[in-house]
Amino acid sequence: MTLPDSALQVIGGAAVLLLLWLLRPLVRAGLARARLSWTRARRTLPPPPRDPQDEWRQREASHRRDVLRPGLLHVAFDRESVSLGDDSEEHWRLLMFEENLPLSAVLGRPIFRVLASVPGGQATWLIELREDVRAPQRSAAGEPERPGLVRVTPLAVVAQQWSAPRLLHADVPVSRLMGATLYARYLGRQDPADVAEAPHPIREEETGASTAYDEAQVGANDRVMIRVRPHPPGTAGQAPPSATRSPRSS
Repeated sequence: MTLPDSALQVIGGAAVLLLLWLLRPLVRAGLARARLSWTRARRTLPPPPRDPQDEWRQREASHRRDVLRPGLLHVAFDRESVSLGDDSEEHWRLLMFEENLPLSAVLGRPIFRVLASVPGGQATWLIELREDVRAPQRSAAGEPERPGLVRVTPLAVVAQQWSAPRLLHADVPVSRLMGATLYARYLGRQDPADVAEAPHPIREEETGASTAYDEAQVGANDRVMIRVRPHPPGTAGQAPPSATRSPRSS
């Protein structure tokens, strides 16, 4: 026997009401969560914009802590200018090291943190070691009386287009260079291979300034931390050096 349509409608309506009654706690919980989320969204303020000065001060403080730690190795560095505009800037820096790295590792890509980047991607540098032989003398009035004398030892050829240096002497750890100055002579776009093949004798030059420095007087802004993965001596160059003489052995 088929129920009349009116009875089916009553049964269907009752089923819907029963379902709504059963779902009432879930609906209330959903509405409560939505209301809470909306309230929190209204109360939550957007984060304040970052102050670029604060970020700069944080980076500066981190750099100071990094390069002013006791026990670091250090070697002075200076270079020639590459342009008239470059002349107005001070190029002297104190390179800082956590490890006693080989010179070949330092003169790879890390040295370009203190070498100028030349447009065109091709620039050749001759890296020399400058050591005081005789300090310049001045009178009581501060006038120069006798020039100083420095010993200049060519160490390596470095090129912006090379990934590693061409050593002119046997590789040495940076601790052997402390107290002297690494000096970079800018040779423009000369072929670095030709420069490396040319003779580079050790020589002495007169100078009006000493290479000596007081590490305690060097500020954080004049220090550059050099971190590299060490390479075994003699294996990091683009072409291994043929000489076996140490730069301070003669």
